Amino acid sequence: MRTVSAWKDTICDHFVSLHIAPHSPREFVGTVETRRLGHMTASSVVSTPQTFTRTPNLFSRDGRHLLQVGLITQGHGVLVQDGRTCVLSAGDFAVYETARPFTWAMTGDWRLLVYTWPRDAVVLSEPESQRVTATTISSQNGVGRFLSPALRELVHSSDPLSATTAVRVADQVAELTVTAALEAARPEEGIPEDDKFKRIQVFIEDNLGDPSLTPQMIAQQFYLSPRTLHRLFARRGLTAAGWVRTRRLAACRRALVGEPRVPITDIASRYGFSNPEVFSRTFAATFGTSPSQYRRSHLG
Repeated sequence: MRTVSAWKDTICDHFVSLHIAPHSPREFVGTVETRRLGHMTASSVVSTPQTFTRTPNLFSRDGRHLLQVGLITQGHGVLVQDGRTCVLSAGDFAVYETARPFTWAMTGDWRLLVYTWPRDAVVLSEPESQRVTATTISSQNGVGRFLSPALRELVHSSDPLSATTAVRVADQVAELTVTAALEAARPEEGIPEDDKFKRIQVFIEDNLGDPSLTPQMIAQQFYLSPRTLHRLFARRGLTAAGWVRTRRLAACRRALVGEPRVPITDIASRYGFSNPEVFSRTFAATFGTSPSQYRRSHLG
């Protein structure tokens, strides 16, 4: 590979469109070797010092929404995405997405192993993705300690796999990589449980009108497993779903009096009760009277 233009074409063919800026004017060289495993590709990229940049315009141009993992085996890399910067040495890896801007700065005579999945093939919520990108996953501890050698073997091994096995391997590698990234990020560590619970309560209060406000959505928002979220509420004699329902009913009760001209069905819908009959029964079971009777009794 002797020209930057040809190198850009090669990178685009294998991955996505990127701006490429060599760090020196010396003769430019680079190679890419790729192996497909089901819906995942495992590639080895070798070249000289340079910076790769993905911009919103480039995403608009090719529309490729991929989840990628970059593992350094030689040289050093600096990855920037979602306001974070991580530095990687040999054996370390990091997650990034091609639908959002990112930058890779590679130094030394480097080798980067790149693992690529269609974004919709990986079970990772948007809040989780925003949390884990550009976070160094060390090869020295945690899940990264055994996953890093396994990732390298995927590129270098020539053993054939059946189509079914390849798909399973692709899914399992993606799941392990997400687990390693979530472990490396750990944003909630060190926050006292009571403070965490108060933050969850505030979030629920601010989003009572969101129809997608479920325990699963709340857990994802705070980077918790559903089981951990349920434990937080259970220690206080509550359930997450029950607390959401209670706060929605309380908001409806306030609105019935505070907004007397607004139809009851509109108030119910605003706070997540799409079925008027269910709302009326739930309200009556909680407050001992129907919504319409409650409104009349408090308005005189």
